[in-house]
Amino acid sequence: MKKHRAHVVIVEDEVIIALDIKQCLGEFGYAVDDICANTKDALNSIETHKPDVVLMDIILEDGEEGTQIVNYIQEKLSIPVIYVTSHSDEETLRKAGITKPYGYIIKPVDENQLHSAIQIALFKSKHELQPATRLMGKDNSLKLMNGFTYDVVGRNLFKDGKPIVFTRKEREFVALLMEHMNTTLTYDTITEKIWKSKHTNTANLRSLVRRVREKTGEDMIENITSVGYRICVQT
Repeated sequence: MKKHRAHVVIVEDEVIIALDIKQCLGEFGYAVDDICANTKDALNSIETHKPDVVLMDIILEDGEEGTQIVNYIQEKLSIPVIYVTSHSDEETLRKAGITKPYGYIIKPVDENQLHSAIQIALFKSKHELQPATRLMGKDNSLKLMNGFTYDVVGRNLFKDGKPIVFTRKEREFVALLMEHMNTTLTYDTITEKIWKSKHTNTANLRSLVRRVREKTGEDMIENITSVGYRICVQT
């Protein structure tokens, strides 16, 4: 059998299922760096090993939803995630879809389906999980909607060639979303980055977004209900 020496972290709280998946991956030549059953161990392991792909269950040992971890993985590490779960209800699919996973496999796991999903995720991630510099023009700018451009190096936003004047926090907010373009940043992540606090102040965040939208229009910054904000850039 052809070897595919990609590295994988499995996040699964059912030991037997996790070991079955590990054995299956081994037969296809993948290297399983770790198996984790809860969010804390998962985050530590993924940050340590920096695998090529993560296989993620939806409901974990500590009761926290895997979808919350996926947001963090995408924002910080740009690692593709495939959900492997027994949950297929409409609400779970909605939450999972928001995180833009690279696959969604329903248990019991079919080994060929799993192998195919990993290969597709690895291929797509090479093209989609790239820094903003891949999309920049020669003048270090990104073209946005409605005549806006963003200077990646100077972190300035322009409308029809004229700079938009932001306050410091407004500028930091736009820069943060642009650094993670096409990815939803959670309310907690934005609060921690902008206000250096782990406790989200909804009023402050909404006020900040409102002020930025007054200068950019409503369409640029997208609100993902109950999750966070993002700016989408055509790739």
